[in-house]
This record gives sequence, C-alpha cells and structure tokens, in this order.
Amino acid sequence: MVHHRLAICLISGMSVLALGQTHPVIEEHCLKCHGGVKQKGGLDLRTLDSAVEGGETDTALIPGDPEKSPLFQLVQIGSDPHMPPKKQLEPEEIQALREWIATVKIEPEKQLILPDAQLEASQVIDELITQSWEQNRITPASRASNESFLRRVYLDLIGRIPTQQEFQSFLSNPDRHDLIDQLTESKGHALHLAEIFNVVFLDRAESRKRNRGERKEWIDYLRWVFETNRPWDQVGRDLIIARPQSAEEKGASHFLYEQRDSHHEMAVRTSRALMGKQVQCAQCHDHPIAPEIEQGHYWGLVAFFNRSLNVKTPEGPQVAERGAGGYDEYANLEGKTSPAQLILYHNEPVTEPTGKQDQETQELYHIAPPEQWFRKLKKDEKLQKDLPSLPTPKFSRREALATVLTTDNPDFSRALVNRIWALLMGRGIVHPVDLMDSAHPPSHPELLAWLARDFSAHGHDVRRLIRQITRSQAYQLDSRPADQTANPPLDHLFARSLDKPLSAEVLARSIRTTLGHDPSQDQELRARFTKLFPDLFEENYSPTVQQTMFLTNDRFFDQLIADSPLLKELLQIESPDDLVTIIFQRILTRLPDEVEKSQAMNYVRPNEESSIRQLVWALITGAEFRINH
Repeated sequence: MVHHRLAICLISGMSVLALGQTHPVIEEHCLKCHGGVKQKGGLDLRTLDSAVEGGETDTALIPGDPEKSPLFQLVQIGSDPHMPPKKQLEPEEIQALREWIATVKIEPEKQLILPDAQLEASQVIDELITQSWEQNRITPASRASNESFLRRVYLDLIGRIPTQQEFQSFLSNPDRHDLIDQLTESKGHALHLAEIFNVVFLDRAESRKRNRGERKEWIDYLRWVFETNRPWDQVGRDLIIARPQSAEEKGASHFLYEQRDSHHEMAVRTSRALMGKQVQCAQCHDHPIAPEIEQGHYWGLVAFFNRSLNVKTPEGPQVAERGAGGYDEYANLEGKTSPAQLILYHNEPVTEPTGKQDQETQELYHIAPPEQWFRKLKKDEKLQKDLPSLPTPKFSRREALATVLTTDNPDFSRALVNRIWALLMGRGIVHPVDLMDSAHPPSHPELLAWLARDFSAHGHDVRRLIRQITRSQAYQLDSRPADQTANPPLDHLFARSLDKPLSAEVLARSIRTTLGHDPSQDQELRARFTKLFPDLFEENYSPTVQQTMFLTNDRFFDQLIADSPLLKELLQIESPDDLVTIIFQRILTRLPDEVEKSQAMNYVRPNEESSIRQLVWALITGAEFRINH
C-alpha cells in the first residue's frame, strides 16, 4: 500500500502541492500533460488552486469529494475519457488519490509567526526543533559524549579528525563553546570551507578537466573570504560583478571565467550556488513541477550575463562586459516568442537607464575597449581579447544583477543558511539543498525564515551562523536514537545527529592525520579519492564497488599505511591492552568496548607488523571512520 499525505507550502500567495515529496501519483502520471511543459485542455495540476480552477471545461478537483472530482473519476477502470490515456493506475494509487481528495482543504494563506528577532540563534534553533519533536511525539537522542562531539566538530569545521594531542587537550577542559570559537578562527577552518565552496561554485577541478594549479588564485580568494569572514553579500557581488578592486579579490573572477563564455552556464550556476534553485528546467518551458519558476526567469537570468566575455589583462584572466547589445528573444514549445527581460525570479524587471543600446560607442564606457570592438570584424579577423585593462561599461547588467541578488532578496540568505545547515546537520531544512522550490518545502519553515532574517540582519556573517548552529543542542545530539529498538525518527526531524559520509577531501586529510603523515601534503591521495568518494551534499549516498576495490587492493593506499609514523609507533608498544586501546583512540577517537577489545587482542600481536597493519587498515576502511556521526 502506498501512503500519501498533502504538504502545502506558500510561495507568492499560492497554495502549492509539494508534489516532489508527497504526491508521487500526480507527479508521475499527470504532470507530463498537465504541468509546466504541457497543459492539455488548459489544465495545470501543479498547484491546488489551479487544480480547483480546472481547465477549458470545468474544475478537476472538488476538495473533500473524490466521487465528484474529475481527477478521481477519470482514473477509474473503464472511464471514458480515461486518464492517463494509455495506462491504468494501480488500485493502491487510485485509493491514494481518493484518500487525499477526501481530506484536502483549501485554507487561507498561512503567515509564518517568527520568534523574537533579538533571541540568540542557537536558542531559536532549539526551541523550534523541540516544538517539532513535541508535535510528532518524538523523544530526541541524548547529548553526544565529549569524544563524539570532538570528532564531529573537527570533521565539520576543520575537515579532519583531531590529533591525539587535540583529543587529550579537549578532554582535560571540555568547553564546547570555547572549542567552536577556536576552530572557527583557525586557518584550517578557512581552508576547509574554501574546499567546500570550490565544489559548490565550480565543481572539482578534475571533473571540469582542469588541474588544481589553474585554480590557485580562486582557492586563495576563497581562503581569504573565510579567513577574513567576508560578508556573504559582498562575496556574491565579487563573483557576479567580477571586477576585482584588490589583489585578494582577483581570484573571484574565476567563477564566471571558468564558464568559458557560456552565458547559460553562468545563469545556471549563479542560480544554483547563490539561490539554491535549479533554473535549467525552465529553458524551454515553465518549470515542470515548480510553477513559480518560469521560462522568462531562465532567459532573464541569462540576459544579465549575455554581454560578458573572457579576456586576458596584465592582472590575469578576467571577464569583460560590453556596453550594448544582448537583446535576445526566446520561444516556448508552441513557438511563441518573447523578449528576454532583465529579471530575477519575482523581482521587478531591471530597466536600463539609457534605454535600448544596440550600437557600441565609447560613450557607454568608463574604461573603453580597443577601437576594434566598435566596428564590424573583417573576414577571418578575431576579436582582440588580450587587453591592457578591463573594459568597464557605465551601465553594468552584472552589477544590476548583483544588487537585486544580494539586496532584499530572501532567496539569497535562505540558500546560504540552508547549505550551512546541511553541511553541519546532515541534510538541509530544504532537501536537497539545490532544489529550493515549491516542490521541496522546508521541514521547518519558521526556522529557515528566522535564520535567514537573522543572517541578513547580522551582516551576512557566515562565521557567526556556523557558531550558532554548532552551539545548539540539536547539533550536539548523539547519533544513536533514543529508542534503539525501534526505527529511528525521520531524518527531517533532526532528532539525532545524522550520519554524514566524509567527502573525498575530508576523508583523505583524516587518513593522513590518523596515520601521522603531514595532512597538508595530501594532494595525491585527495586526487585519487575525488574520483571515487562522496561528493558534497549528495541526495543519497551509497558506497560503490570501486571504493571497496580501492581500499582493499590499491598499492598506494596500502603503502601509505606501511610507511606511516603511526605504524612505527605502534610497533614499539609491548602491552596488547595498550596497543589495542591506542589504535582505537587514534583512529576512531574513542576507547574500544569490551567485545571490541577482546576480539582485537585475540588477533593483534605486539611487535608483529602484519597483524597491526591489518587492524589499522580494518578500522580506517570501516564505516565508523568513513562516516561523521
């Protein structure tokens, strides 16, 4: 039996069915013909309002009365006409529709009531998360032990497990807030976040067929951003405007430069990375399941970038911007064309102050390009892109985009808050993090709205946000559920610490830290891992055969253990009890339980390299090491 429930979220005054999560019958069988791509008979089933409104004939849905609802009548066996036209729904799917229509109600738009803006974010997190536990009659997990918390917070904030010295130092003075402050001030924290947002913004270099060295300026920029705690709205402006005002800002130009003059890719990446929205589904038609994302929004976002082109200057690779042109039209599936407006989702369209400019002239620039840019190129003549300085137009479409993107735009703050929450808590308040649309409603809408407002009100301070989340009791729960005999609570309730597979970078650095190698010299191991191991913010994680084969048979990985300072140290320990205890402490950041100690002592032998190596290998490649919990 398939069970369904209705989830309503409110976007721009519409009651929107959360089809992507909660009503797979309609999503799977109806939206191909009655959604954003097609609307046969004028019927749109993406929203509750439009389903009730109906199409060219009459309403499709009468809430509370399935027998009189065409949506239910036409899926019956033998109905004429019959829906879907060439398929019969399963009995359980028909019953699911009956149950849903019988219980669905049209309710007035619900206004979110947010806690006091003056409260501490960690307090609001705990209050609102606790409310959801109480509403769902869930008992949360207990507080994580100091050892578990230490390992978790190092992995989350530094991107590696703690060293033995760090382990002992914390246990002698287990002040969690003080540790969080220390870690978020460290250079290791800045490097970790730089690696994360390198992937968020540009993917890994290897996946884009580039080497890491080509991104040095870009990585240096990201490290500088997090070392100085640069306000996130300013980071957004750095990336979109791409006209660096200082040496530290130079690397920001790589965000657009690496798109290789693809204005479509610039638009898609900007929407996904800075607003958490997948807009590419609206290139040819309105979004199939999220009605608030329209085809005009896709082409409007492209229009902000379509005067951009890559150039080279004495300051390095940069992205210039023309002063005129770029007036595209787009066609829907019926062939109707419309002019692309400079629009960012539900913002008002941006109007160019000097009106439409088709012809390039020097008067349009603060810093003009070469004369060649103002005339028609001769046959076989190429546009000059090696320039003495970066051309700068008086009206910049990218600057206009940066302003509407970062000013009074809740999507901008919500996206970063949701991404940081997912990084620390194991999944986003909206999940997946890059699908922040009406088909994927937030699990805790008041919490997301309050945190986004608080983030914006405090100067888009990323470091403060991270500190507040990690100080919350919700973050510091144990990963084992309160009732270990029952199924664990659903992940979106955050009633325990969710298991988070280590990303390739974090896993490589943690292995080298554990083995006693210099973790900063992890380039080769990291390069191997990035081809095999988990990506960031994966919707679902499943280990692969390739990962298993690498950990089992790869000579480089085996030699890394054989040559490790840890193994040399362990070979000097005479006591089997001490040997096993130290191995567990160094690798799993905890003591072995009695069963583990007994089994390990039956296998490992002091001064015997083979057995010690095998135990070290078994713990490093085991699930407990490869998961942050």
